[in-house]
Amino acid sequence: MAYYNTNAAVAYDMTAEPYMGEEAFAPARPQRLERPRLDVVGGAGREANQAVSPVFTRVIKVALVLVAMFFALGVARVTIASATAATLNGNAQLNSTLETAQEESSNLEVMRSVYGATTRIRDLAAGTLGMVEAEGGVTVDVSAAPAASVQ
Repeated sequence: MAYYNTNAAVAYDMTAEPYMGEEAFAPARPQRLERPRLDVVGGAGREANQAVSPVFTRVIKVALVLVAMFFALGVARVTIASATAATLNGNAQLNSTLETAQEESSNLEVMRSVYGATTRIRDLAAGTLGMVEAEGGVTVDVSAAPAASVQ
């Protein structure tokens, strides 16, 4: 509370200053400054159909061609690498199949020589089946026989 706005001021001084209210303590209102005048001048203004510089167009085209070439080279590299990997995998699989076939062929040759031996066959026929070896052979000649007619 201010000293001049109370009854104590009258008591001390016997005179009171005139009451100004809240205006005395309110901040001063800013003064309105005059703006410079804005005049509109007629003219062409910004044209929407302004042409693009041919140099700028050429630079953009060259940049796009370079990006396309970079992309094409990347795709070619990936394609060649995947084809190489696929070929190598196929070769490895073919190699393992060939090795397996060679092992099986070797085993079959051994089995053929073991099971096809004449001494083994004779021993097996005589021992297991009780067969005896023939002492002589019979030969039949059918080339000179006349054809029989059936009536």
